[in-house]
Parts: sequence; structure tokens; C-alpha cells
Amino acid sequence: MNHGVCMPTIFLVEDNATDVELFRLALREACVACDLLVFEDGGEIIDHILQPESALSSALPDLIVLDLNLPKCSGLEVLQVVRASPFFAKVPVAVLSSSSSPRERAKLSAFNIREFIVKSPDLEEYLTVGSIVNTLLTEAASVETRK
Repeated sequence: MNHGVCMPTIFLVEDNATDVELFRLALREACVACDLLVFEDGGEIIDHILQPESALSSALPDLIVLDLNLPKCSGLEVLQVVRASPFFAKVPVAVLSSSSSPRERAKLSAFNIREFIVKSPDLEEYLTVGSIVNTLLTEAASVETRK
């Protein structure tokens, strides 16, 4: 969680390059200025979370946006590591998935997900992701300032 006038940091965990570009476009359309770090598979972000230097408050993201269908480790496995980490446990997580299955959503209920966003095949609809992310960052910043 960043302090001062730093830009918010978002960790995007997404293996599909097209979806990464769509996410960047959605952020631009919503005028969301942030540092975006992209992790291409579940193993990559788990390795990052488990690094001792990732525990530094300056290394914590303001938001994690997580695809569930990832190579190496699933989004569910990533969530288990995030929530088990004493440092990352309180970082807000938004799930970005092409599935809107109620069963999938039920599995996630134990992980305190801030938002479940369905990837729309329609570009205009997909671009609303930017304003959802903006709202989540605003909420995270107001929680941080109350501490």
C-alpha cells in the first residue's frame, strides 16, 4: 500500500496477452494512472509473494486483479497464498474471469474478494473494468488514510 503521492500499484495476474492489452486500454479509458505489474502465471506471482523483500510495505500493491484460469498454479491457489501471507492478506483482490459460474463464485467466497468481474466479449462492456478498478483503488486509498 503506497503512501504519499505515489501512484497506486496494481498486480495483474493474466496469461492472455490480449486480455492484458484490453485491461491496459480499460485503465486508460477510465483515466486510471497506476503502476501496472503483470504476472503471466500463478507460479510467477506466488514466487513474488513468497520473496522476503515483497513484505516491504512499499512493495505491496494497492490491488491485485486475478484471472482464475492460469498456467502453473490456478487463481484459487494464488488466492490461498495471498490470504495466507501476513503481508498480502489485506490487499484487496478483484477476480477477472471469463466464467460467471455460481459454483466458481461460491468457491471464492472464503477469500474475501472485493469484486468478481466477468470478462465481456463486448469491447464497450469490457472497458467498464477501468471504472470498477478506479472505484476499488479509491476505496483502498480511503481505508489506508483512515489507518
